[in-house]
Amino acid sequence: AEAGKAQEKDKGAAVAEKERQKATAEELVTTEADKAGSLAKEQKAQEGGSGVGAPAEEAGTNAGQAAVAGPEKGVQGINVLPLASLKKSENGIPRSSEKLTVPADSFDQRLFRIFVSHRWLQPKKPHPDANGHPKYQLILKCIEDMQKRGWVPSDDDKIVLWIDYACINQDAKDPAAELNDNMLRIVGMCDMVLTPVVDEEWESWAAHLERDQIEKDVAGTYGAKQWQDYWKRAWCLLEMFFAAHVPFTPQLVLPLIGGEVLNFVTEKKARPHVLYGTRESEKNEIAFFLVPLRDEKLEEKDPGNGELFSENDRQKIKYHVKELRISTMVRQSKTDEAVATFGAFDVANVLDKLAEVHKEQCQFQQQLERVQEALEVRRKDPKSSDNAVAGTLMTMGLVYERLGRFDIALQTHEEALEMQKKIHSHDHVDVARTYGNMANVHEALGDFDKALELNQKVLDIFTATFGHDHVDVAKTYNNMGLVYEKLGEYKKALEYYQKSLEIKIKALGHDHVDVAKTYNNMGLVYEKLGEYKKALEYYQKSL
Repeated sequence: AEAGKAQEKDKGAAVAEKERQKATAEELVTTEADKAGSLAKEQKAQEGGSGVGAPAEEAGTNAGQAAVAGPEKGVQGINVLPLASLKKSENGIPRSSEKLTVPADSFDQRLFRIFVSHRWLQPKKPHPDANGHPKYQLILKCIEDMQKRGWVPSDDDKIVLWIDYACINQDAKDPAAELNDNMLRIVGMCDMVLTPVVDEEWESWAAHLERDQIEKDVAGTYGAKQWQDYWKRAWCLLEMFFAAHVPFTPQLVLPLIGGEVLNFVTEKKARPHVLYGTRESEKNEIAFFLVPLRDEKLEEKDPGNGELFSENDRQKIKYHVKELRISTMVRQSKTDEAVATFGAFDVANVLDKLAEVHKEQCQFQQQLERVQEALEVRRKDPKSSDNAVAGTLMTMGLVYERLGRFDIALQTHEEALEMQKKIHSHDHVDVARTYGNMANVHEALGDFDKALELNQKVLDIFTATFGHDHVDVAKTYNNMGLVYEKLGEYKKALEYYQKSLEIKIKALGHDHVDVAKTYNNMGLVYEKLGEYKKALEYYQKSL
């Protein structure tokens, strides 16, 4: 996996020189820590493949890369729809084929993310909306109303949405498979759930009800047929439970919210789920906040018994319910009981996913605890493979790096390396990625010569495995350039950045974000050399 350390230049004069000592990341990871209730950004420079914050493993992302248990995915592989793009859509809720979405990990700032949970109005067509795009209009009006009230960011560029029809490849053989594989991660990255309810007959049930009467029991009193159907649908129930159970860090979202959303998050310490229907739109009222579905409701409203358009999804739903039950037991410190009930394989996989969510929520100590539990579960399980244990160790080493515990990180990477050498040949890509992770630790410790030595091993293996024009080779050149830059060997740094740039342009095209990041790195070096016009030229290319 290629998530790397991230860095952006602070415009403040007080930190400008410090920031100039760092290069921009290949793939940005915002590590926002909860410090005295404020949002603290730690944005460092490194590139994926062998970057801190990038596991050496993410199954299936690179040719020749083996699948290993315990991968850190974060928001990688997940697409989101910018609010600005949604507003420009001429077809209502856009289809994935319109390509209006962007990777969730392509932003260099913390955005407000909204998960749209809804029942499709035309499932046989299939299309999520009705003629005239009433659901699309409700989504926009709800967000605009929250913006005007100061509940969510007023800047459209600071809001993105996850909507299945737009963000999941609808032309795939099994579009639901993407949601099935990533639901915990998708919900985990989002700060709010929004359910739009189209209801042309709202006056027939709402005329005799005041708002405060509905607020006492939104789930039972809100009479819209689409809302009552929503509660019967398996996927909708599942999304509600995930919204209530997946880890959520209020401190991360506090700087982005206000009003009733802030009150809800502060009081409930939970991810808000709002309902906004035709009634609210017509009466110009605010959205309703739903009470989070807690553990005891899982038996009463088991999504495994919910309605499905395709019964082929029944087993997927039941598996996700199992994930919910396991996550509940983990939260209650009953991991051993979960293993006895559900088996080590499923429990370890859920622990992996929870660790990823904690990472995205910047809860790195909690992430470490989940990874440690996963490692213990796998080590105790006689059916667990050495490859699975090694993959978990790789992830653990990366978490120790985030926590600044570099000595333990290095020991953990070395343990993973020894296992990998026994499992694979010494020139396997898994071995190379662990070399890269070790190089990052040595770099953090100021041992630049050792970092270069290890990165050279990475480069040799990647070149032999993938060829000279592969993006992983380009990223390794970038990492070596960064080390040379820290050594003050700026000409050498430019040489390696240039090699990285040429491969990326050839493999990804001139307009790819990774190309922009290398331009920025080169601009930083030219600035350090005092070649300011050249620096501006490369910053402009990056921009």
